Amino acid sequence: MTASFHRPPRAFTLVEILIVIALIGVLAGILLVAVGGATTAAKVARTKSTMESVSAAMDAFALEHGTLPGIVPTHMLHEDDSSGANLTNTQNILLHLLGGARVNILDADDNPVDQVLNAEYVRYRDAAASEDGVTPIEFVLVDPDPDHQPLQYAVVVRMPRVGEGPWINGKQYPPYLSPKDNELLERWGSGYDADPDGENGIAVTDGFTKLPDLIDAWGNPIMIFRKERDTGPLLLGLDTHEGTPQFRLNGIDRYLGSSRLGRTQAQQACDSAKPLLGSRLGADSNDGERDYWLYLLLSHPAMARQSYFDDNDFTTEDPRLGTARSGYAMLSAGPDGIYLARLDGPRNENGEPLPADEFPVTGSGWQENYDRLDPFDDVVMYGGS
Repeated sequence: MTASFHRPPRAFTLVEILIVIALIGVLAGILLVAVGGATTAAKVARTKSTMESVSAAMDAFALEHGTLPGIVPTHMLHEDDSSGANLTNTQNILLHLLGGARVNILDADDNPVDQVLNAEYVRYRDAAASEDGVTPIEFVLVDPDPDHQPLQYAVVVRMPRVGEGPWINGKQYPPYLSPKDNELLERWGSGYDADPDGENGIAVTDGFTKLPDLIDAWGNPIMIFRKERDTGPLLLGLDTHEGTPQFRLNGIDRYLGSSRLGRTQAQQACDSAKPLLGSRLGADSNDGERDYWLYLLLSHPAMARQSYFDDNDFTTEDPRLGTARSGYAMLSAGPDGIYLARLDGPRNENGEPLPADEFPVTGSGWQENYDRLDPFDDVVMYGGS
């Protein structure tokens, strides 16, 4: 008989175990970065798909009716901070594409201007209880511009009817847009009550709204800037109503004045005590800060001139001259949930976010101002003529 001897199996050394653990950690890190990047890319693609659907609907509406959608004129929407805002710029457009609302035009004494509109408005409002079993949402918009004809716009919305198609000039049209469930948010965030004035402890600056809104893949509202005319200043100067700009900013401050917006509950409003908090477009931003970034966002860089930046320091009431990129622009806040966040975007030579009041770029070509938009994680889409 031949005896055989078996050497006991050799165990891993501590060093080898540590090396394996380190390798696993590195691979896991690489995988997480790859998965995170793929998730972000997928959400960007989904947001762009939503924007493309809305763009196609707006173009179809304009082709059929000769104007971009909006159930009330843009200048009737609220401006400056969030209080009293019943309708945002995006909701104004959505309700014209989807339907579910009626508008009645009143004079300064609350008398209807158009009897046909008035009759349909009353019928539609009064039928809500019997046909839908709900109380409709009703509010009146008063023109904030004292130079305009003193008209009021009464709006009634029946939520179960949103999506049935708009009623235009006495005719019921099919809806121009059929959004998916994850593309509309009935109320921004959670825990909000149905009180637009915040009397039950929910401040209006929290971004509360009763009406549905268009949202991106991260669950935050998509802002739509609609061009009103082809000539005149691109934007008006600070705190002035003189003239008619190509783009009015009415209806955006329910978003930009919010302290908790959308599903990410991100703060948009600026805080002087925390200069890097909030949006570069946010309410209470530095003088000229919002105007500068919106000018870059909405104006056409190929038609800009250095003199536009040399002659306009964006802290005065001078009109913002320029040529628009397109008929409308859509803006998603992207992964961070903040529109052009102060912590996001371009940085200085030390890798720090640009100071809020550093604009425009001086001593350089005008193109360098537009290049500042590139680093932001926001998603932008342009459309229309």
